[in-house]
Amino acid sequence: MNMRDINTTSLERALLAIEKSRLPGTNPAIFQHRLADGSLRNVEAYDTKINVEGKELFYGIIHDVTDRMRAEVQLKKMSAAVEQSPTGVVITDSQGNIEYVNSKFTEITGYTAEEAKGECLRILQPGTLPDTVLKDLWQTLRSGKVWQGELHNKKKNGELFWEYSIISAIKNSDGVITNFVAVKEDITMQKQINAELVAAKEKAEETDRLKSAFLATITHELRTPMNGILGFSELLKDPELPHEESAEFIDLIHKSGMRLLTLINELIDLARIEAGDSLVQKVDTSVNKLLKEVTAFFKLEIHQKGLRLACKPGLSDSESIIKTDGAKLTQILTNLVNNALKFTFTGGINIGYTMQNGMLEFYVKDSGIGIPFAMQEKIFERFIQVDNPLTRQIEGSGLGLSIAKGYVTMLGGTIRVDSAEGKGTTFKFTLPYNPPGSNEPVVLSPSILVLIAEDDGITRILFKKILKGENMTILYARNGQEAVDLAEHHPEINLVLMDIKMPLVNGYEATRQIKKLRPDLPIIAQSAFTAPEDREKAIQAGCDCFIKKPINKGELLELIHKLLNR
Repeated sequence: MNMRDINTTSLERALLAIEKSRLPGTNPAIFQHRLADGSLRNVEAYDTKINVEGKELFYGIIHDVTDRMRAEVQLKKMSAAVEQSPTGVVITDSQGNIEYVNSKFTEITGYTAEEAKGECLRILQPGTLPDTVLKDLWQTLRSGKVWQGELHNKKKNGELFWEYSIISAIKNSDGVITNFVAVKEDITMQKQINAELVAAKEKAEETDRLKSAFLATITHELRTPMNGILGFSELLKDPELPHEESAEFIDLIHKSGMRLLTLINELIDLARIEAGDSLVQKVDTSVNKLLKEVTAFFKLEIHQKGLRLACKPGLSDSESIIKTDGAKLTQILTNLVNNALKFTFTGGINIGYTMQNGMLEFYVKDSGIGIPFAMQEKIFERFIQVDNPLTRQIEGSGLGLSIAKGYVTMLGGTIRVDSAEGKGTTFKFTLPYNPPGSNEPVVLSPSILVLIAEDDGITRILFKKILKGENMTILYARNGQEAVDLAEHHPEINLVLMDIKMPLVNGYEATRQIKKLRPDLPIIAQSAFTAPEDREKAIQAGCDCFIKKPINKGELLELIHKLLNR
């Protein structure tokens, strides 16, 4: 800056600044100067001591630093913007080695800036990324273009997550790539929500389709016996009808009527189960006597088909007396034996039970045509009937198994199937073994308060549906910290369902804190992470047991009964 550009006031200010700059730690001095045109500039003043002909002189220098200071301010803004960005930002050298990461990157991955620097971005890759994706990524970047897409990466703790990345090259003035910058957003939750929405949509569409098929089946099942009743009733009006045919027609009318009555009863049972109006009446029941009665009921039909029916009790008569709803247990066994009879043409059927870990495990085993593996998860659904060329001519609405499952759940048990095509089928279901005078399993009532810690709204709705009709009061926590607070301030909570992956405080830490407050409070970990180490971490954190998503209603209710009755 030319000294002629400095007005008198500015000159005095400059001289004063130079004078001050001689003090230790004050060189150079910065101040504002107004030019002749009235504009303000930032200037920097400092002096240098020189010796001329034995005289000590001070040589003053003044610089215009306005542009430099503006650049510094801009640089600070950009640095703060990158550091405080809501997305992860990574800068690497031209070989992909990390030079800088912001705090969001650390929050997402668990790697601190010190741990990440010098490492290759491959530390985030779980080894499952296809080579074609990596090849495309580097080809795009080295050509100077921007690459963007989804990557399935791995955090420092081994947890997998999804991120959306935008990566571009940084070039110097000669056009040579010196660095790469990547902007990364964790989209794990969005993908999970999208997947759940797609699954819910597909489930709704499947339900609509099955309801339509169910209505068609019911219409057919209603019309078939009605056709027999009305048709043969019309033929009976013929006064010249031989006695033998008349007796035959009456017998067919009776069979059609019984078939119609069975269908009506099934529909009523199903409606009651759905509405939660089917009451459980537990009384002392002899399981052995009940099995014998079921066997006797089917004896004639078994003989007519040329099959055998074997019954094997697992306890003595005195030990087989338990408190349960005998009518519902009879209906369960009747439905399962009926199902076996429909699809068994040679061999026979075995029914019985054994004692397993404080539960009675019943079985109905047949030597029939079996169930395709793909259908074994669906056969208990109320709108499902196995579509098999061998079964299309067999009567039935397909409601028996659904009703059996509903009653098993109401009695505190679970049901499952083991089958192979052409090799028969075995149905097994459990019921609590509670002989008279023993401590009965806890009956879920309004006094049972369950805390569900779950951040996903769809899953909360699912739990509400699963526990509907179980006479529970439910509290919801949408993060781990809220779960801890609720457990602390609601000593009446009887049980906790704890999600593992939640915001603020995860399920592991929330469990540890709750167990410190209430060591005896039962906690069931529920998570989509199903690796053995995840289960082990949950147990080490203090969870009493672990159930994986998707949640099986019967398994969940059995766990709840077990924990509340221990």
